[in-house]
Amino acid sequence: MTKQSTVRRRGRPSKNANGQSKPGGNQTLEALLGPTPLLHGEDEAGYKAFYDNFRHQVGPHDLIDEIYIRDVVDQTWEIHRLRKIRIGTMRKGQMQAVRQYTDFSVSSSMTSKHCDIVRDQMKTSLESALDCLQNFGVTLLDINARAFKNEDSVLFDIDQNITRLEVRRNYTLREIERRKSAFAKQIIHVVNSLEDNKASKSISVSATPAIEG
Repeated sequence: MTKQSTVRRRGRPSKNANGQSKPGGNQTLEALLGPTPLLHGEDEAGYKAFYDNFRHQVGPHDLIDEIYIRDVVDQTWEIHRLRKIRIGTMRKGQMQAVRQYTDFSVSSSMTSKHCDIVRDQMKTSLESALDCLQNFGVTLLDINARAFKNEDSVLFDIDQNITRLEVRRNYTLREIERRKSAFAKQIIHVVNSLEDNKASKSISVSATPAIEG
């Protein structure tokens, strides 16, 4: 086996005759990397599709690459989960804002009749209540500002965690890129060495003086 083929095979998942990874190797890898970050009710198929697609794009060369890939996928999944939680938190703040506008008359443009209408619309949906408030002179910007103030502490914690995860993920992505670059340079070095060796032998053969008869 040549050095080139050795480098190409190093760290690659074992494959069968059809070119597919052996099930045992995948199971061992899953056991090593541990459980997924999925919570009850989350989209398991979506997570797996995202993981498989990202792994295919990166093309891991060894176990360290596999660990980095899993880290990026899990961190990205958690970032999107937190973003969904953030949206839910803002909706909670909006609901509280609607109650503030109807219960405490915080807007001078709101009459008691307007408040009753908004309360009725709130029974239908939050969106209907928000539309009513805007029709009665309360801007969506004011509503969201009040909603943010209502949940500012929770939103701050969510934003902090999103930032922390994004920093970790970006570092891991840079590390994957660095390792891919190093691996590519290693391949180029091996190929150049083989070509130089072949050229050297060719020159040596052609330079051999002919034996005179």
